[in-house]
Amino acid sequence: MRNKIWFDEVLQLTKTLMGVRSISPNVEDENQCVDAIRDFVLAKYENGKSPEVFSDFWVAEDGRKNFACLLKSRKAKSGKTIILMAHFDTVGVDDFARYGNVNIAFQPDVLAEEMKKYFESKDSLDDSETSAWQALQTGDWLFGRGSVDMKSGVAINIAVFRAFAKPDEDGNRLIDELDGNLLLLACSDEETESVGVLTAIPHLLKLKEQEKLDFVGVINTDYTAPRDEDENTRFIYSGTVGKLLPSFYILGVRTHVGEIFRGVDASQIAAELVRKINLNPEWMDRWSGELGNQNVTEVALPPVALQMRDLKSSYNVETAGDAFVYVNWLTLQMTPHKAMEMMKQAAEQALGQVVRRIEESYTAFEKLGGQSQRPSEWAGSVIGYDELCERASAYFDGKKLAEWLGDKVSEFASQAKDSRALSCLLVAELAKLAKLNGPVVVTFFSPPYYPSVLPQDNELAHAIQLSLNELPSDLSNSVQFRAFYPYISDLSYLRLDHQDGLESLNKFMPLFDLKTKNEDTIYPLDSNKLSEVKSLNCPVINIGPFGRDAHGLYERVYMPYSFETVPQIIFQTIRHTFNS
Repeated sequence: MRNKIWFDEVLQLTKTLMGVRSISPNVEDENQCVDAIRDFVLAKYENGKSPEVFSDFWVAEDGRKNFACLLKSRKAKSGKTIILMAHFDTVGVDDFARYGNVNIAFQPDVLAEEMKKYFESKDSLDDSETSAWQALQTGDWLFGRGSVDMKSGVAINIAVFRAFAKPDEDGNRLIDELDGNLLLLACSDEETESVGVLTAIPHLLKLKEQEKLDFVGVINTDYTAPRDEDENTRFIYSGTVGKLLPSFYILGVRTHVGEIFRGVDASQIAAELVRKINLNPEWMDRWSGELGNQNVTEVALPPVALQMRDLKSSYNVETAGDAFVYVNWLTLQMTPHKAMEMMKQAAEQALGQVVRRIEESYTAFEKLGGQSQRPSEWAGSVIGYDELCERASAYFDGKKLAEWLGDKVSEFASQAKDSRALSCLLVAELAKLAKLNGPVVVTFFSPPYYPSVLPQDNELAHAIQLSLNELPSDLSNSVQFRAFYPYISDLSYLRLDHQDGLESLNKFMPLFDLKTKNEDTIYPLDSNKLSEVKSLNCPVINIGPFGRDAHGLYERVYMPYSFETVPQIIFQTIRHTFNS
């Protein structure tokens, strides 16, 4: 490794933060971690002075804290400010029970020894084990929960922030050489529903107004990983991928299995719908534009079903009367409005295909000498959630639909294990209220919704390019500047490029803006929050550590690049941005 400027500090911070359990959601654990982060940021330096900063905890309704720390340049005239952002929560560690104690996941040095014993005791290794064992033997990889996602990202931000804040013997700070400020933001709960960053948004707007700040961009340090078989290329991203969860409530026509041509199996419609959508190239979102003075084209992964199930509660000899499907769909520039059009079209095609299949099967059965009642001439229909609500509203005696839904949410709270299941229960109840007759498919969106953020060819992007050009040639040639961070992240809630999102979510997402009878918000992303995101509108960049198997048993971070090159790129990017 070349001269080490950042490595030792980032390594020490990473190991220490990994040792503070912060599995989300857990108020006590996450707050213990954010307290440690605060102590690291505000610790006194060698000459006994602390940086002149504003710092605060921004607390969510459930008590989990974010930490914000503003470092202002004494010479700044423009108010330009870069936000250094990272989340400090992690996923669970049940996989590590293999070693007899799951807490070993938070002790990277002990874990490395146990992994060595485990691999040496095995006669053969599968592909993931072989890869992990080879990485462990190099000594260049740090293993354990949070190593790459993303205690190392937090550590990088702390190290860079402290470099600009630390005063010399005369009290001079590097930040004071620049026309710009730094805001460090450490967020809780990214791994579940991004409660941390959603809580931070109004505080960011307030701080922006109070301190007269101009947020020129956000540098996030979430993890990066290989995009394909190439293990040697590293990635920096402008913008971020978004996510929709297209959902389908399918109402069939229940029938006895002895009269199968007299009904329409909801499970069959669900299966046909999944067949049409899963891995469909026509549903791959695409984007072309300019980034870093280059023309760039990006393609999102195709959609895939996350759940397909009938809603029968027990065994019987009837076909499924209703079913539920929801699909993971990554987006680049796809709007919710356009997505809903495609969902309806797919549902119409699936429904039509099933009806034709019934007719074809009956004809073949009859030709072979079978006897059964002729199938009904099913018309079938596809409606959006907005139309379902209109139909259901006709059956209210002056009571508002929103109030009725709020009451139902309270009633269903114990039955629904998550917001997807709750959405399904509400739609099914509305279908009963509206007296829908199958076969019919209701299209809607379930949480979560992550807006995509388009790449910005701005001063921050140009500063990154300058920083990459300053790296040694072997390093600069291995780092690619790409559009759209490819994993779901908090970056989605810092800028709103698609203005139709609010209207579409109001029409097609049952839990959006829905409140219980006690006026509690069901889903933390509501119309007020999206309006705040629109007001914030920050360009977003991700310059993160590089690793493998995030969330997995062999989660690991590649230290030479992550602990030395990444902080140097961020450091130089900040300097170039504020010197431009």
